[in-house]
Amino acid sequence: MMLLPDLFQLCGPCYGSHQNVYALSFPNKQELILFDTGLDETDRKIIGENLSVWGLDAYKISHVFLTHSHFDHTGNAAYYEELGAQIFMSEADAAAVESGSSGTISYCYGFPFPVCSGIQRLSGGDEINAGCISIKCYSVPGHTPGSMTYGFEWKGKSVLVTGDFLQTGTDSYTPVLGIRVDERYCYEAYCHSLKKMAELSCDIILPGHFRPCMKNGSRLLGAGYREILVNRDLYKG
Repeated sequence: MMLLPDLFQLCGPCYGSHQNVYALSFPNKQELILFDTGLDETDRKIIGENLSVWGLDAYKISHVFLTHSHFDHTGNAAYYEELGAQIFMSEADAAAVESGSSGTISYCYGFPFPVCSGIQRLSGGDEINAGCISIKCYSVPGHTPGSMTYGFEWKGKSVLVTGDFLQTGTDSYTPVLGIRVDERYCYEAYCHSLKKMAELSCDIILPGHFRPCMKNGSRLLGAGYREILVNRDLYKG
């Protein structure tokens, strides 16, 4: 699905998968950037089919940005690394993906995590030049210690890729926060992250699950902070 010119959703509910994968394409360079990788070979097949539909299957995947360490977002990172992509994620979550530890929540899936050995570490405030744009990294711990969102300007819009940190619910103004499936989950850190990000100006939010928010993303960020405060008993460990 093309969300904006050269901005694609390659995997997600509209394709029969629970987890979203997004791509930016750079036709002049014949390159792609991926945000998250999906869970397994089934997701990889969906991604490949969509790349083919849009005539992107011959493009090189140069960079992969992972939002956090959970299997459903990082399960294909090793595959894309083998194809030559540079893999980026936060310092705090990288060790789990490199070792296949419980931080990948592989216990939820019943099969081993395919470890990815060459991750390049990121910290909040880093800006990475990839393709033809600058991608800003925001550290948002809580759902996992190393949850990270990625912001960039695209076709006149401010875009934020949020992973499980913040997702859309029944409509684009109803927030869904990441579940407490990870033993490293921290309510206090999550609350602080949401407060910080509620001050950010943003047009579009691309979440790790459910549907994208294509307008007034700042409103969804503010609603996320309100949600964790109003319903704090639901989110405390």
